[in-house]
This record gives sequence, structure tokens and C-alpha cells, in this order.
Amino acid sequence: MNKYFLVFCIIVFSSSSTSQPNQAYTRYVTYGQIIKSLEEIAQNSLEKSETIRREFKKFHKIHGMANEEAVYREFVRVRLAFEATRDSGLWQLRWAVTNKEPNSDSIWMQWHKTTDPSYLNENEARATAVAECDELSALFAFISKGLGVKNVGLYWPTWNHTVAVWTTKDESGNPLRIVVPTSQVFISANATLGTTEFNPYKQKTIYNYTRNDIRHDFKVPSKMAEMMIHQVRKFASKSSTYLQERRNRLSAQFGGS
Repeated sequence: MNKYFLVFCIIVFSSSSTSQPNQAYTRYVTYGQIIKSLEEIAQNSLEKSETIRREFKKFHKIHGMANEEAVYREFVRVRLAFEATRDSGLWQLRWAVTNKEPNSDSIWMQWHKTTDPSYLNENEARATAVAECDELSALFAFISKGLGVKNVGLYWPTWNHTVAVWTTKDESGNPLRIVVPTSQVFISANATLGTTEFNPYKQKTIYNYTRNDIRHDFKVPSKMAEMMIHQVRKFASKSSTYLQERRNRLSAQFGGS
């Protein structure tokens, strides 16, 4: 068990009366504990990654993003949440039309039932949950908010499609919008965080995603939670090129976007 997973206080509860013998137990980890582990990875590992530092400098050059440590720390967490929650990303979600509301409730309910995710052998990996673009974007925004990122909201580049936008600041201190494409719908196979294939200023106002989709004590099966932490710890410091190729490969396997 890795050191980040050790922060989990495993919650054990019985599905039958405590007075009965041979009780069936299920182990869970809370959302709050997952967020705590993700923050520890971001702070203790990803912020120190030379790969992520290089990619931040690239964003500074391309987008004119402010070259400040506070902005870098948010960038680290935005990138983590993006790679984890995108279609066929680190948490192995699969895009499909679901006609659900733009929140992540259904994803968490599917994860609540995912007791044995397949992920160690990528050739045999399975999707952990199914969601469409607005749900994926809401999940990204919710996770980002949990990690302390202040300005993340949903953006509709077309009437029937949703992505997310992170608003940070440019070198002059003015608001700067960064597109977060949580699926590949309507964009090229190589489009990733910060893509210019959508114009984030087309929508006049981007409201911060403030909805609390689940409580901090919402329970996720321990094996699912362990998968979430393992994947971030193993892959989140890889280059965007590597992660994009991996995403596309898994998307073909899952049948996603």
C-alpha cells in the first residue's frame, strides 16, 4: 500500500445487524480522504516535477499566463483533475450520451458500486463509469474546487456540447481563460488542456461551479479509491503527449469520444 493511500481511514460497516454472526463487511473510503490524498500528491510530488514545470513554461509562452508560483500551484491541480476526470483518462471514465444534468452525481453513484475496477493491465482495463460531456466537465470542476482551485466553470462552445474553463490571470494581471476539454467531441485527437480549438471568450460569462455534488463523507469502495490514487500517483507527472496518446488508446478500447 503506497504512502498516499495510508492517509485513508478505512470505514467499515456491517450490512446486517451487529448481533448476527458471520456479518458481511464492505470497506469504504470517503471523498474527503480521496481529496486529501490527491492534495498530498500535488504538493509533495507534482509541484516538484520537472515535466510539469516545463509544461507550465510552455503555457506561459503560448497563452501569456502569469509566471507566478501561485498560478503554477493552481496549474498543477487543474492538470491533475483534468487528466483524472477526462474521457478515458486516469480514472477510466467513458463518454457516452446519457442526457443527465450537468453535475457529477451519477458518476459518483456508479463509483459507489464499483468494487473491483480493472486497471493494472491496460489491455484488460474497463470503464469505471459512463458519463457525457457536461457530467465530465462538472466532475472536473468539482474535483478542482476540492483541490482549492478558485475559478473553474462550465462552457458551452455549441448548444449541444460542454467543456470546462479555468480562469487564471495573464502577465498583466487580467483574467485569462484556459479551455479544459474533458472529451474529444468536436475537437481533434491531439487537442488537450489549453486547446485553442474552442474560443473560451465566445461565452460572455463563465460562472464558477459552486455546487457540492457529494458530501465529504460520501463513500467510495476502497478498491475504487485505491485505483484513483494509484493512477494519479503513477501517471499524473507524465508528459501531456504521453497522456494524450494513452487517452486515445483507451478511448478506442472503451468506445468513448
